[in-house]
Amino acid sequence: MLKKIVGSSVLASALATAAIVGTAGTAHAASASGGCTKSGKSGSGWVYYTYVSSSARDRIDKFTWQINGQAGSTKNDVILELKQDKTGSDPVLYSWSTPNATNGAGTHVPSQALSVPASYKTYGRFHFIIDINNADDPECTAETNRF
Repeated sequence: MLKKIVGSSVLASALATAAIVGTAGTAHAASASGGCTKSGKSGSGWVYYTYVSSSARDRIDKFTWQINGQAGSTKNDVILELKQDKTGSDPVLYSWSTPNATNGAGTHVPSQALSVPASYKTYGRFHFIIDINNADDPECTAETNRF
């Protein structure tokens, strides 16, 4: 009987230790960024994601950007895509756009949970059309580093 009690308490202690150790470090937040410039105007984009070790997936938390265009503009276009880097054509895993981005910082948080296998080589692609009054609007595309 003593062996059974001692064995159970050792097992319970090991499980408690595993639970404590297992909860630490299960998610790691990071970001990937890229930028572009055209005709003196620029755009930069970031993808914020969290690696979730329990599912071996990258959870996409949000996309942010910075537009340095004409002062006061509220009609910049931002077209963002989350892509998988593959040989040949890279499939789009998620996309979103707005025709009314203001200069400065912007954010998009996906309305549905978005995650991809961590084994994917993933990146963000931001296409900016920067509004210029009474002139051609410069366009540039920024790709983030792969994650």
